[in-house]
Amino acid sequence: MIHLAVGRFNIDIIVKLDSIPPIDSSHMTDVLEIMPGGAATNYAVAVTKLGHSAKLLAKVGKSEVVRSLMEKVVELGVGLEYVEELNEKPSATLIFLRNDGTLSMVRRLGASILLTREDVKRRFGLFDVIHFASVSPNVVVRDPYAKLVSYDPGPQAKNIESVDVDILYVNEKEYEMIEDKNIRARFIVIKMGKKGAKIITETEECSVEPIQVEKIVDTTGAGDTFDAAFNVTYSEDKDIVKSLQVASVASGLKVSRIGGISSPTLEEVREYLRKKKPNVICK
Repeated sequence: MIHLAVGRFNIDIIVKLDSIPPIDSSHMTDVLEIMPGGAATNYAVAVTKLGHSAKLLAKVGKSEVVRSLMEKVVELGVGLEYVEELNEKPSATLIFLRNDGTLSMVRRLGASILLTREDVKRRFGLFDVIHFASVSPNVVVRDPYAKLVSYDPGPQAKNIESVDVDILYVNEKEYEMIEDKNIRARFIVIKMGKKGAKIITETEECSVEPIQVEKIVDTTGAGDTFDAAFNVTYSEDKDIVKSLQVASVASGLKVSRIGGISSPTLEEVREYLRKKKPNVICK
């Protein structure tokens, strides 16, 4: 299976800091990293680690830092031939990690907001799965040739009036925003963090428990990893219960690691599932 991840390639600057130091003071930290990021990038990396192929469709600002980070993503197996460099500022995110694993973000959107629906249409017919990640709903378009089209709007959920996809991924707050909108989706998946996740279909509603994580280090990219794991599994087996279990394990393993691209491999997920499968209840 070949996936197209539509969205952003970010410079992620990750720092562990519980509070901003006072004026004229300094603070020591054991975590200060510059890594590739962006929801679509995180998704694409997770897909390749889970055994499928992935390419990224994005627009980036010309920068030596961006090129260096892109090399890391290529080394992980993601195709970047649909990433266009522009004379714009690079997209970047400053991520503050706290000791309890929660985080705050400061974003500069940069070149990433220049992506259009026409950019996507030019790639129709080339991919089995197309996933739109944290892009405007105006960019989302159904490829009639794709086997699966999904959308995780992230902060763009507030701008949705109508959308037509196979799977819509949201968190609890985002679900409240889109409940009364014109949503055409076979499945709505609601990610609920420590409470697990649930999927709503035309005929049933299934909930999966989260896995127990010894220490939550960084939740960046956990949702993207969930999306990737569900899409990979469902596109192969069409099994909702199995897809929820794999997604729960993959996203749970991700939060024990620094960085949005630090998702688990297929073997790591399988090893966990051999020991314990998350409970799924359907009604």
